[in-house]
Amino acid sequence: MDKRKAANKRVKDRLFTALIEFAGHKDWSKLTVTELIEKSGVARASFYRNFKSVEELIDYGIQQMALRYHEGKGDSNEDFRSPGAVLYKFRFYQENAGLVLAFHHAKVSTTLLDVITDCEIEAHGDMPVSSISKYELYYFSGAFYNMMLCWLENGMKEGPEAMADEFLRIVNNGR
Repeated sequence: MDKRKAANKRVKDRLFTALIEFAGHKDWSKLTVTELIEKSGVARASFYRNFKSVEELIDYGIQQMALRYHEGKGDSNEDFRSPGAVLYKFRFYQENAGLVLAFHHAKVSTTLLDVITDCEIEAHGDMPVSSISKYELYYFSGAFYNMMLCWLENGMKEGPEAMADEFLRIVNNGR
């Protein structure tokens, strides 16, 4: 990465870190660019060189998390219902609990659910449009998101392995 791109990445990351620090304390929809640049120590011009709005900064953070998700996943062609795939998800979100909870506390949970669903679609393809089974992936993503969020909010007392096993037990009709 050239020096200019590396410098822009550092600026973006500093701004995103500042954004996360506001989570739970201030509604991100009411957050100003001035507050962000003051907290991050980044110049106003640097903010606007990289982002048009606070919403674009939020999107940047979501894209970075999705990128890390896919990079860590590798080239696995596992079915999204496989024990290995579900365990990876719980481990990934445990490692990123602070970020996930920041999005949740900032009331952008729907955006995060969209990211989780999009990650599943990108990894496994969308369901056939002509079939009622097209809804399965969306059901699975929503169920996973809600269970994962509850687990994170409750302090992750159970390990990712236990959560993956329980999730699959529930998804497989409680068997």
